[in-house]
Amino acid sequence: MENNIVRFKCPHCHQPLAFKRPEKGDSVGITCPQCKNHINIKIREKAIHLPGQEPPTHEARPRLMLTDGSQRDFVLRHGSNIIGRKDTDVEQDIAIDGDPTISRRSVEIQVSLATGGGCAFRLKVLNAKNPVYVNNSPLHVGNSITLRPGDTLMLGGTKMKLCV
Repeated sequence: MENNIVRFKCPHCHQPLAFKRPEKGDSVGITCPQCKNHINIKIREKAIHLPGQEPPTHEARPRLMLTDGSQRDFVLRHGSNIIGRKDTDVEQDIAIDGDPTISRRSVEIQVSLATGGGCAFRLKVLNAKNPVYVNNSPLHVGNSITLRPGDTLMLGGTKMKLCV
């Protein structure tokens, strides 16, 4: 019976949630008891695709690659990706360690399916105390911009490149 229970985290507040797997072809609507956001989950023939979790794919996954020569990269998931300085008191999806000039919740990158396939990327500056740069152009709190593969981002003193 445990195989009929699907466990996941709310894509908004990360509260652990679960539901009983319905018959194939159905969908499930859940309201998170913590943040009160509604989550729609479509049940497909081969898999369940939850918001904020990518379906299995053979394509390369989008990522941010640090350009400091370290070869470190951070995979971007579909949905919201909050990026900021690593801090155990503040939750981020991608936590950058070692650069005190990055704000704790600096930017959000929304990843969605693009028309015609692939991914679309939208960056929004959240709470950056220092300017955020995209392709050497400064952005400020509240600014939003479409990103393309190959674009470079500078958060504080950390430079990274959007790769797919």
